[in-house]
Amino acid sequence: MKLVLNSFFICFIVFCSPVLGESFSKTYLIKSSGIKIGKLDWEVVIDDKKYRNDLRLKSEGFLSIIYNFEGEYSSEGGVENNKLRPTKYTHLWKTNKTAKKMNLVFQNNKLKSLDQFPIEEEHLRADVFGIKETKDPISSFLQIVMGHNMSLVVDGRRIYTMNAFVNKDLNQTSIELLDYLNLWADHKRTKFEKIAFEKKVGGFLPSKILIYFDKRIFKLEEF
Repeated sequence: MKLVLNSFFICFIVFCSPVLGESFSKTYLIKSSGIKIGKLDWEVVIDDKKYRNDLRLKSEGFLSIIYNFEGEYSSEGGVENNKLRPTKYTHLWKTNKTAKKMNLVFQNNKLKSLDQFPIEEEHLRADVFGIKETKDPISSFLQIVMGHNMSLVVDGRRIYTMNAFVNKDLNQTSIELLDYLNLWADHKRTKFEKIAFEKKVGGFLPSKILIYFDKRIFKLEEF
């Protein structure tokens, strides 16, 4: 009887694990010019059919007294042949002066709806709903972390392509933005330049992320 029960539980774990999905999580300290400015928690739950991708960002350190910020980013969807197919993306960004929200819904591998606060009064400059194979920004980044070299991004304010280059000598992947297009007439191009990340052998999430923004480098290192 004991042998039968042990065999049952082994089979249950083996066959149910892909359904439940694997969970990966890391906490990163964020520094700029060697000064700690915040913390990022990143959690991914994924199996061969679906995924959920959550990031929580919060200011920390003495500079947070002057400039306080907090961000929540979440995407979810399906997995087909190791490719992510988002169905929903949300983000919330708050500082001591502003609060911004974005909700994107995807269907059939393209954007179905866009809802944001504050409400944009300008008209869209492109038919973003007719473009195929688009993904939200954090699904696109995760897709590249998983080994793909390109992803078409729509984040509610702009469209661009994430294009990845692997430097095997440095064990580093760099991501550049190509074919950048603003969706709103009043929206200026971001000062974002590129992202680079490093992964440990056998690791799923990066161990280190570098964000190049407005001639500054923000370093995210696992805590």
